[in-house]
Amino acid sequence: MSKTKKHPEIDFQLVQIEQTGFGLNIPEGFKISQGFQFRISLESFINSEKKRLVVTNRVDIRDGNDAPILGHLIAKYHFELIGIEHLKQNKKGKHLIPDELQLLVNTIALSTTRGLIFAHFKGTVLQGAILPVIDPANFSVNEAEE
Repeated sequence: MSKTKKHPEIDFQLVQIEQTGFGLNIPEGFKISQGFQFRISLESFINSEKKRLVVTNRVDIRDGNDAPILGHLIAKYHFELIGIEHLKQNKKGKHLIPDELQLLVNTIALSTTRGLIFAHFKGTVLQGAILPVIDPANFSVNEAEE
């Protein structure tokens, strides 16, 4: 279990990694021309019933900004939350994700996705498409429960 410094009453642990999407769309005779571009999205929500924080990470890989998607990977990361009753709630009673917790789970999701991409695209023309180091704070957002 891990704790955050600002919220020591809340523990969290990664309990499940679920790959929900993967695809390759390599045109015949494809050669890398501009270097790989990555479109990355992270979405988070709290499932109060299961006491889980779920982070969905999608990465699309292209050869240039306007090129078609060559490959993609979607993964969900399920974190068990202990002490969920200590989280603040919005006016609708939905739990809010503290910024520090969001930053930690984003870091874990991005790093794990980097490894999944490397493993899945190994042996293809996308094997050199290594997800760069990204500041996980760029994705920190409090989302409502699903």
